[in-house]
Amino acid sequence: SRPEPILHFRPTTRRATGPRPATMASAGIPKRWAWTFLLEGAKFRAGRLYETFWNSQSSLKYTVVFLYPGALFWVRWRAETKYKYSVFIADKEIEPPEPTHRLKSLFTWKNGSPFYFPAMASVKDLKASVYGGEKNVPKGVRAGCYGRMMEDSDNLALAVRTFCKRDPKIVLWEEAA
Repeated sequence: SRPEPILHFRPTTRRATGPRPATMASAGIPKRWAWTFLLEGAKFRAGRLYETFWNSQSSLKYTVVFLYPGALFWVRWRAETKYKYSVFIADKEIEPPEPTHRLKSLFTWKNGSPFYFPAMASVKDLKASVYGGEKNVPKGVRAGCYGRMMEDSDNLALAVRTFCKRDPKIVLWEEAA
């Protein structure tokens, strides 16, 4: 006797009265929705962006991914954690000495140069920063604004708020002894 053939399908037990109710309900649901193109378009664009990034030059790739966001983060962090002061020197004799290295044009003194300090900095810290150290600050140099003089021990942020009407333009001058 011959073996029974193996059937790869299940014989149906449907009655010939019509389609099943589940088939009838799913016939009204569309295969593609009206707004499906939005999701498909977004997926396509994301894939294209990823492929473009992966296959781009490494110098451009890492500049865009690390350098630009890092620079933006640093500027934002500095703006949120430090105060900016514009420093002017009234007397030519007390200006800081010019640097002697090759990039001196970038680092020479310019009136109105910005300096950034934390909230707890003192006027003494400002002078040390302008002159490149406490030992380089000339004797008799005073700081102030709007005709008011600040002491070296004054908190810089509070002095500017009190004396300078919240205008952070600080003038340095030499007091006659």
